[in-house]
Amino acid sequence: MAGNLGYNTVLCPPLSSSLVRALLRRVFVSVDAEGLPFIIYSHLFPKASHFSELRRIATRLAATVSKVLVEKGYEVVVADSHGYMNMIDPLAMPRGSRLVRGFPRSLSMVAGARGSMYAVLLGYHSRAGVLSVFSHTYSGSVVYRVTVNGREVGELSLNALLLAEYSVPVALVAGSEELREEVEETIPWAVFLPLVSSMGYASSLAKSIEEVLDDLARAVEEAEDKAASGELGLPRVAGRIELCIEYVNPLAAEVASLIPSVRLTAPRKTCVTASSMHDAYRLLEAQVYLALWARTELARQA
Repeated sequence: MAGNLGYNTVLCPPLSSSLVRALLRRVFVSVDAEGLPFIIYSHLFPKASHFSELRRIATRLAATVSKVLVEKGYEVVVADSHGYMNMIDPLAMPRGSRLVRGFPRSLSMVAGARGSMYAVLLGYHSRAGVLSVFSHTYSGSVVYRVTVNGREVGELSLNALLLAEYSVPVALVAGSEELREEVEETIPWAVFLPLVSSMGYASSLAKSIEEVLDDLARAVEEAEDKAASGELGLPRVAGRIELCIEYVNPLAAEVASLIPSVRLTAPRKTCVTASSMHDAYRLLEAQVYLALWARTELARQA
């Protein structure tokens, strides 16, 4: 079975299997910010005027997902996955949840996912270049476009492909309405819940918080039903993986190409070839960190 992006799809066994349930009693939840409801630019950074409000919004949604899953008998691993990865209030998370915090960290948005029955991607947004609220791919200040084997991808697809390599299917995506197309292309079996719709790059429209939380709890139930009936899949890239990054400026590509396995293929573009998505993902992280360092160093010299 092949997805719209040419990935091979491996179907997962029904999670109602007693053996599967005995071995896997964990669900992984990755939480980003830009696809959450009510978010504006002054939410997005720790020193921003509305960051404390972002923390409350992200925590309420993450706690809602966790509570539903904990009540079903799961341990829930929540990965705080925005910015410095410190937006979720650990004091407000329910018993039975585990919180991954802190930046930088290896495997970024999917740290802690291995060994999970399935994954929930919460607060996710559209890839760079899509007309959607705060659309970007990993770092809007340095990354212009990312491709895997020639196909343009966002954080959703990158994370779903890596999770698939760990045999963790994505059961639910909740985020910006404009993310729907990428979900349908890469993981069409996943439940998709729009939390917010774009009114432009820096503005959006969302329901009341109580309606959002009710919708989210229902979506978690639907995702659990899909997992139990064997309707989830794993998108796999056939053969070797070529991951290319087109940067905002040539300096970012120049410093990223200092990594021995990274090829400078154009003034603003690098490519790597890897035998696994795990290796490609780690090289993506390393390149972006170097590019961000170079940007910061230039600003420091000004």
